[in-house]
Amino acid sequence: MADIKDVNYVFNKLSESRPTELNSRMNDTQAGIGAVLKFLNDSSGAVTCGDIAKQIGVSTARVAVLLKKMVAKNLIYRSVASDDARIVYISLTDDGRKTVKELRDIITLHLSRVIDAMGMEKIMTLIELSNEMKRVAEEVKPDLPDILKNKK
Repeated sequence: MADIKDVNYVFNKLSESRPTELNSRMNDTQAGIGAVLKFLNDSSGAVTCGDIAKQIGVSTARVAVLLKKMVAKNLIYRSVASDDARIVYISLTDDGRKTVKELRDIITLHLSRVIDAMGMEKIMTLIELSNEMKRVAEEVKPDLPDILKNKK
């Protein structure tokens, strides 16, 4: 079994590297707006505040704050359902669609530069090892004390 020194080393190194923070220059609001833009762009059909909250894993209150900021920036518009005034649909504006395209272009350029700097072989090794670590971590996951378990 790995000793505490090894465990602490791996934990600290994983915390330091955090590849999920490739675009860490964003604050929570910017990240939330980006997630909403992506979801709206990828969606086909009507989308509600509740749909967005469920998709990005935050409360409807948090989504309402994001949507208000996005309306002010002319990224989205709201429309009330014709058959039920309590239902509000969210859609991208032309500026919103333009912003999604600009963000995708920026992310593509950034990731392209990372791949060029590291090499695709290293990137593939990182992905394979990350997937293996996730799988193994799930397999050997210990049970939590009852007090910490989600009770529904």
